[in-house]
Amino acid sequence: MATKKSPQKKAAPKLPSISAKIDRLIPTEGDGVRAIASVNIGGAYAAHGFKVYESEGKGLSVLNPSSKYQKDGKSQYSDVIHAVTPEARTAINDAILEAYEQKLQEEQDEDLDEDMDEDIAQGQTM
Repeated sequence: MATKKSPQKKAAPKLPSISAKIDRLIPTEGDGVRAIASVNIGGAYAAHGFKVYESEGKGLSVLNPSSKYQKDGKSQYSDVIHAVTPEARTAINDAILEAYEQKLQEEQDEDLDEDMDEDIAQGQTM
């Protein structure tokens, strides 16, 4: 009696190391882009132009770099780079959002240091 072979699942490819840095913060009120980020993939590729986007209903999310073009008189956007697997997308998003949170913390720490320096300077002149 012949036996059926069960379909073999392909093993997900091993993800390369992914690191991210925030190129610039964008202070705005309400919904919108909060930061621009770059990603280093495996120490071999760099991708620029990711956006940290905040919406009222969904909170923070990551938008892929995209290019704009016209089709039928309307503006269209096409991703320049995108993850092929859900695991890769999660890894990129997590790296970017972690870098964003770190950058915000650094900015807050710098602001506190500046405020303390001003308080010390004012105290010395009084």
